[in-house]
Amino acid sequence: MDSHEEAALALMQLQDALAGQYASLSRHKMRLMVKLQNGPVSVSELAERLNISSPAVSQMIDKLANEGYVRRESLGDDQRVVGVSLTEAGAAALVEALDAFRRRVDLILAPLDKRERDTFITLLMKIAEVTRGE
Repeated sequence: MDSHEEAALALMQLQDALAGQYASLSRHKMRLMVKLQNGPVSVSELAERLNISSPAVSQMIDKLANEGYVRRESLGDDQRVVGVSLTEAGAAALVEALDAFRRRVDLILAPLDKRERDTFITLLMKIAEVTRGE
């Protein structure tokens, strides 16, 4: 097994470790809601940002709307363009979920000493910056 394959498997294992529930939100719902923190976003833009299909995003939005966490609203003059935004309840649920997520990350990083943790975070941020445009 080469180092790229080992890295790919390690990333999958890390994804598995981060899967699950965070307060009242699944990781998938939390990911979507993070994209709404800076105001309304169209369904198609959400799909692009999350790298999933628009129908899948619409299903998630329906569930989140039924739970009172998001609302749909028209964007601009074109009534056909619908945006999604967080409700107050959604913003509060997201704060709780992100706090729980940070605690999970802390547990995952606990075996690393401070230097290793700092190096890992620096490299992770560098990779995240490169992939942000994808």
